[in-house]
Amino acid sequence: LLPSNQRANLVLFMEELSIAFHDSMDNPIITMATPPIDWNNAWDYNALAEITDGLFIMGYNYFYSGSAYAGPVSPLGGYFYDLEYTINDYLEKTNNQNEKIILGLPYYGYDWPVLNDNINSETLDEGTAKTYSSAISLLIDYENNWDNNSVSSWIAYQNNNWRQCWYDDSLSLSNKYQFAIDSNLSGVGIWALG
Repeated sequence: LLPSNQRANLVLFMEELSIAFHDSMDNPIITMATPPIDWNNAWDYNALAEITDGLFIMGYNYFYSGSAYAGPVSPLGGYFYDLEYTINDYLEKTNNQNEKIILGLPYYGYDWPVLNDNINSETLDEGTAKTYSSAISLLIDYENNWDNNSVSSWIAYQNNNWRQCWYDDSLSLSNKYQFAIDSNLSGVGIWALG
């Protein structure tokens, strides 16, 4: 978590880094990873977009291993903090520099021990990250569920106790790719485990 008192220093660092790259390379492409939510106003998205060729938004971990409830790693709607919130926030704070915004999407999920098979069940312990292939391997024995609100897939199953695995599949990702196109973003990026 970037402290808010480092906001100006991050901009200065990226300015100096950009100068160094341009001095030593022909036409470098400079991008940086940025958070989905700026919890303490530490990121000057506008200045960073001006300095770099792109801001790679880490559009995942809205629900993470330590979440109190199981839920989508990268929700497209259905929650206050979701991809729609994130993109609108970036567009507002960058004065609509959508050509500089890259939406990073997850090729992984989380699997939590949960209280029951109800959607967004309370978690009983930390979740574990699941690669895409290990998440879909659960479909051999268990049924896939679709959450229209968050445009996400999830599986409820029993392995001694109830568990929920939330992940992005080809359908949820295609909706998110279309969202990036409809938002006129520079493109999408992929974060994959493994």
